[in-house]
Amino acid sequence: MTKNAIPPSNKQAEQKTAADKVLLAADLRNLCVVGLIFFGMALFLRHEMAGNSSFQLEEIRARLLGANQAGGLWGSGAIFLLSSGLLISLGMPRLWVCGAAGAVYGLGLGAPLALDGSIIGATAVYLMGRFLLADMVQRRLAGRLAIWGQLLRRNGFWWVLYVRLFPFTNATINSLVCGCCRVPMGQYLAGSLIGFIPLTLIFTAFGSGATSGNFHQVSIGFVLFGLALLSRRLIKRFFPAPPQALNMPTTINGNGNDGR
Repeated sequence: MTKNAIPPSNKQAEQKTAADKVLLAADLRNLCVVGLIFFGMALFLRHEMAGNSSFQLEEIRARLLGANQAGGLWGSGAIFLLSSGLLISLGMPRLWVCGAAGAVYGLGLGAPLALDGSIIGATAVYLMGRFLLADMVQRRLAGRLAIWGQLLRRNGFWWVLYVRLFPFTNATINSLVCGCCRVPMGQYLAGSLIGFIPLTLIFTAFGSGATSGNFHQVSIGFVLFGLALLSRRLIKRFFPAPPQALNMPTTINGNGNDGR
């Protein structure tokens, strides 16, 4: 080793520090963008509802809730559930669905509808990966998929839970990978259900608060969202992924970032 050479351990530490700074900057940017969007919507809609008697938001919401229609609220909820599951299975970011559920149904009813729709969509993508794409993917990525499959099947629940808790990871690709690797379905569903709950509540609160002009709900969602981002850093710091995870796809180990 030359006199000015940097030891490998120090170089790796510097690279990790630089990567952590990039992730921190990205988290702060995402937090600010989301907060500005929903606070802006709440401010605009509160002003419109207060100063414009012809503003039709409540009428639109009443129609979406099934007012004066066959089936009423139950029919409206069933339609939302099926359509949200379909859209998520086709790749729509589920956080958008959560915001829409909060905007239409409020936090109390919107959160369980958004959660159920997320589970329906995630299950459909998992089944697609397991029964339609697994053989083709195994032929193309035989070696790497075998390694991923061993890791995922060994601790399937924790891998799925780890990813679902983080915002801005690609839920669609994660579900496909779990299906292709044949993660036990019970572990997959349990990890998804528990992991989906925090962000479902957060973005349903955002949607509900924004469309009703309720700054308290938006503020609660903003604080909880910041805590969710902080939890990622704490989990990675105190519960680092095993060395094999370095070879996992970025969408599985939590570095993906597309808002799904």
